[in-house]
Amino acid sequence: MLVSAVQQVVQHVQQQRLASGVADGFIIIVHPLQGHARHVVLRINNQLRVLQAATPEALEDVQRAFAYQQPVIGVWDTQSPHVLRSVRIQRI
Repeated sequence: MLVSAVQQVVQHVQQQRLASGVADGFIIIVHPLQGHARHVVLRINNQLRVLQAATPEALEDVQRAFAYQQPVIGVWDTQSPHVLRSVRIQRI
């Protein structure tokens, strides 16, 4: 199931010069420096990729997905591979 879900995302984003992958780890800055937004950092294919200015809901969703071993799929523009454009959580 996971492979087919990832393949669907990949097929969709390939048309838009985007790439995607499944995260195997994450970092959440719980208390960012004053004046800085909260970020979620996902490790995908042994590279760190950042979802900038993540909402509190996104932070919770990522933590919950990893806690319940649900796939977290990051999508990025191939021209800016370290900046996530989207995060998708598979709940099957």
